[in-house]
Formats: sequence, C-alpha cells, structure tokens
Amino acid sequence: AAAVPPEGALEDTVLRLRAPEGGVISVERPHLPFTPAEFARARALVELDARLGPRVPRGRDVLTLPEGSDITVRRADTRDVPAAKAMHERCSARTLGMRYHGPVGDADRYLNHLLSPRFGRTLAVQTASGRIVGLGHLLWDGDETEVALLVEDGWQRRGIGGELLARLVAMAADAGCESVYAITQASNTGMVAAMRGLGLPLDYQIEEGTLVVTARLDPAARAAARLAQAERIGRE
Repeated sequence: AAAVPPEGALEDTVLRLRAPEGGVISVERPHLPFTPAEFARARALVELDARLGPRVPRGRDVLTLPEGSDITVRRADTRDVPAAKAMHERCSARTLGMRYHGPVGDADRYLNHLLSPRFGRTLAVQTASGRIVGLGHLLWDGDETEVALLVEDGWQRRGIGGELLARLVAMAADAGCESVYAITQASNTGMVAAMRGLGLPLDYQIEEGTLVVTARLDPAARAAARLAQAERIGRE
C-alpha cells in the first residue's frame, strides 16, 4: 500500500487505490485505458466505503428491547444467506409480500443481491441463540439511496424496525446522501410509523397501493440523525 499514493494511481489499463481496510485495490482490463472520469468514480466508491465501514457494527452490538429481550445488531453479508432464507421460512406470506412486493416464492432469489456489499450495506438482528430475526438494507440506487426492512412476525412491534432504520439513515447521512426512500404498501403501517419516527421531513407518493416515502437529509437533518445515533450508542 505504501507504493500507492493516497489519491491512488492511474496507469493506462490499470488503476490502483488504497483499500480502506489496508492493502491495495487493483483493477485491470486488457486493452482500453481507463479514463480520468472512471478513475474518479472508482476513487469515490472507495472513499464512500471508507466512510460507511466504521459506521456499521462489526462486532457484537447488544441492545435490550423494551420488554427485556437482548438482541445483537451486526453487519451481514452473503455468508448469512442460509440464515436469512431460514428467516424467510418463518415469516408469514403477508410479511414477505409487504417487503418484496411480488410472489412470495421469489423472495429467496433476492438475498444474494441484497446481502452483497457491492450493492449496499446490510444490518442483521440476531437473538441470543444466534437466529436472525431482522434485516435492514441500505441500497445504492444511482444517485438515490433505498432503505428496506424485514422483521420476522414474532419479533414485530418491539422497536426492532425503528432501531434498524435509524442506524441505516445515520449511515446514509454519514455518506453525504441527500435523501433516503422506502418502497412499501399503503397498508404497511409499521414501516410508515418507523419513517415518521425518524423526525425528518418526509415526502409521500402513492400509486395503485404502492407507497414511496422519502426522508430528506438536508444538513440540519443529517446532523440530527448523527446526534440521535450518538445518543443511542451512548445509551447502549
């Protein structure tokens, strides 16, 4: 890594960047040289990962729910696909339908994409026995950022969704995102309540039963999200 300058290096068909966790990221292609714009985009992605990485709990972040149960919030990735599929099997068709907006039988197909760090960040909620009972996703969608939640039926209405959402929004605020949006159904009162619980300015769009709720993260809102997250961590 010491051989690569902090701003990275562009050498014809090879670009090299310092990886946030140490070492070097090297990208090569056989013929066409990389352009300065491509190099800038790659560097921006690495910088974004560096900002988000420390924000996501990497160890055991144990929280106590209002009724006294302990849960653990941690980073999730594709290694958690089997446990996430097992959670799907315990969820009702209604819960899966609220989350995936399509045939319930297709839900498992999305997990490799959702849990891949290439497309965003995922937080998992585990019980004391190690069972995953909730997933929260922060998904990069071009210039916009989507948030999505799934909480197993038996663990709903215990504050897990709100906890996950607040952490995801704090991550988005740290990354400099101007807004986050959630796609849900108008009947999904739990998701709507969680978005309202952020205390941020919200916009609503509804069409044929599909509701898009957008939370605007202006500078003051981003500061409020960071403060709320810091207070939450302090209580833990």
